[in-house]
Amino acid sequence: MDTHVDPLEIGARCAELLATGRRVATYKLAVLSALLQHCTEHPTAPGEPLRVPIADLADRVVDLYWPQVRAFSGAGVLRQNEQGGRSLPDVVRELRAAAHAAGLSTPAQLRACLPGEYARRRREVARTLAQQPLTALQRTGTAAPGTAFLYDDTWLHKKVTTAELDAHGWSVELHPGVPAALARVAGLLQPVLQQWWVADVQRMNAADLGAPDLHGFLFGADRADLTPVRAPLTDLQAGRCFYCARPLREDTHVDHVLPWSRVAVDGLANLVAADRRCNLAKSATLPALDHVARALDRADTDLRAIAAPLRWPVEHARVTGVAAALYATSPPGTPLWREPGVFDLLRAGDGARFAA
Repeated sequence: MDTHVDPLEIGARCAELLATGRRVATYKLAVLSALLQHCTEHPTAPGEPLRVPIADLADRVVDLYWPQVRAFSGAGVLRQNEQGGRSLPDVVRELRAAAHAAGLSTPAQLRACLPGEYARRRREVARTLAQQPLTALQRTGTAAPGTAFLYDDTWLHKKVTTAELDAHGWSVELHPGVPAALARVAGLLQPVLQQWWVADVQRMNAADLGAPDLHGFLFGADRADLTPVRAPLTDLQAGRCFYCARPLREDTHVDHVLPWSRVAVDGLANLVAADRRCNLAKSATLPALDHVARALDRADTDLRAIAAPLRWPVEHARVTGVAAALYATSPPGTPLWREPGVFDLLRAGDGARFAA
């Protein structure tokens, strides 16, 4: 395969397949979003391949469905699969129940505190991904299904066995040039995937769920999950908003400095206490470089003092790596949120500020 891959062409081919193919579940959208996140966090040089563990994709899919398996207003738990039987959200709901029983809030906590419980169900999620969305992600489902332009899928099929997965190391290898291309278009594709996801959930539940509220429910940060860290983060910031330094009030938000919708990282190194005005204005926009630098410069001992009693991960190294990748793969001129109504513009090479 030609290693000189045009990112826009790759993005357009992914979008075209998803737009024209029939989606009977949200699984394709979830696994492509997971692939985009993985490529963003694991940057490669143009022209290089990348082996992606299916278990890593399973972790990210669990993270995506985690806030979505709660009851949505009067509609209850939303259906995300037109077919019957056990679904991926069912597995995630079981994981969430196990976390709740153990006094845990997030998938990262569950992975750290109950690794055996989590690993068993992650294997089930990984097998489902291999049998369904990874098998069909690059195909049209017609008599002329097209070529595998992202990764070799000739060994994947709806009844792929554990032995076959073992033989391939439970991983797929992205073709040369594809990882860098996906990382480059991730910021463009993710909002599109989310809009299709909202439309699919509305269709599968045959109800007027209210698109704006539904989008926030599916893809906004799970406020209830972040409640345990709100008070200690507020204390760490001396009761002031991380962004504007105004005194915080009762409606204090816990914000992901690097947007959760871009890469779902709940580590304390990526969380701050913010006032409602700043949090809503920032939304899913990349923040100004100074905001990220200040978040990463917080004393490790302070964050670990918060993390220990809550059994909450800090993930400083991961957040640093994600920051470097996000800014390196965003084009010069990308708006960076500084304060409500004020943006900086990304310059070439700015991502190097967070490189190891």
